[in-house]
Amino acid sequence: MSMQNELRRVRRTNLDYQSRRLRQEIECLCRTISVNLDCGLLRPEQLPVEEIDGQWDELKTKWAALSVANAGIARLEEELS
Repeated sequence: MSMQNELRRVRRTNLDYQSRRLRQEIECLCRTISVNLDCGLLRPEQLPVEEIDGQWDELKTKWAALSVANAGIARLEEELS
């Protein structure tokens, strides 16, 4: 049983790392999208809508991966307690 728990701890550590990395990437994308949407810098017709659309899709994908990682962490923590 302790070997299984050790494997769970390793998996949780990996998910913790993945979660931190995804949070940083999401924060970076949010800042980039925010700058691209700043009408104080660009007129509305100059906004890079196609680029922002792609960034938003990437943000949603990373957010979904973060949700999966967090659910995995919660499940492993429950199994380890």
